[in-house]
Amino acid sequence: MKKILTFSAALLMCAAAPAYADNHGDKAGKLGKYDANGDGVISKAEFLAQAEKRFAQRDIDGNGEISRDEMKAARQDMKEKMQERHERKRF
Repeated sequence: MKKILTFSAALLMCAAAPAYADNHGDKAGKLGKYDANGDGVISKAEFLAQAEKRFAQRDIDGNGEISRDEMKAARQDMKEKMQERHERKRF
């Protein structure tokens, strides 16, 4: 259980990292989906709202807990999305 919580926390931190990165193109100067009100900063409430959303996406059966199988499914989904992005950049 401790490993799942640690992994979940690390996953949330990694997910938030793009919000602090320099965005270019269509989102130049914006913090994307994390800055819900568009004020140029991410409040604690905005950050936690995204964390809640991600948790809900991973809690497939909706029981308020993320099982090992649900975490494996989330990792697989992330791998597939990364692979798709990599393939699009190649061409």
